[in-house]
Amino acid sequence: MTAILSWVFLMATAALAENDSEYIRTNRAGKQHANHTYSNAQAQTPARTGEVYLIRGLANIFSLGMDEIEVKLENKGVEAKTFNHSGWKGVADNIIQRAKRNEVSYPIVIAGHSLGANSTVSMANYLAEHGIEVSLVVAYDPTMNRIVGKDVDKVINYHFPNGHNDFEKGPGFNGLLENVDVSDMKNLGHMNVEKSTELQDKFIAEVMKITHKRKSK
Repeated sequence: MTAILSWVFLMATAALAENDSEYIRTNRAGKQHANHTYSNAQAQTPARTGEVYLIRGLANIFSLGMDEIEVKLENKGVEAKTFNHSGWKGVADNIIQRAKRNEVSYPIVIAGHSLGANSTVSMANYLAEHGIEVSLVVAYDPTMNRIVGKDVDKVINYHFPNGHNDFEKGPGFNGLLENVDVSDMKNLGHMNVEKSTELQDKFIAEVMKITHKRKSK
């Protein structure tokens, strides 16, 4: 019964993932910071190409594995930013505007957990509508079925199958899409799937395969 109530609660709040609300502030590692967007005025140019967007789920307190991934990627020279699921459209609009000025560093990668996993598809499809390709989407146990459209190269959905959290190919999708059942992984559930070191490392390995060291000027 508890599991059913938890699922119903998540589904009831899933619509919030479509809102373009103000970014929610959160506290990580004792430092207060706002959700990130990219800018052409970065303090330091990352060692590798690409922009990685990591989307938290409900209330910024259940998806802190995304923050762990951000730190791991930055330690490898990859620029990564974490934000709440409610802010995905604002972040996407920032990409679209910078793309017009040739200020985007490709490839673009999007990953998320729970409601944030739902928003990975919203964001990828929205970018595609504006002519921007997304190279990789990784979801950690979304709370609803989603259809992925064109201009997305690869999609991996790590989930606990329940009939309501599958990703499907939509019109124009010509990439690779995998729904990966992680039910057999020990001590893992919806609330901590994005904190799995194994699954984090698999995602990071995918990112490292498609990003490249910047050439020295």
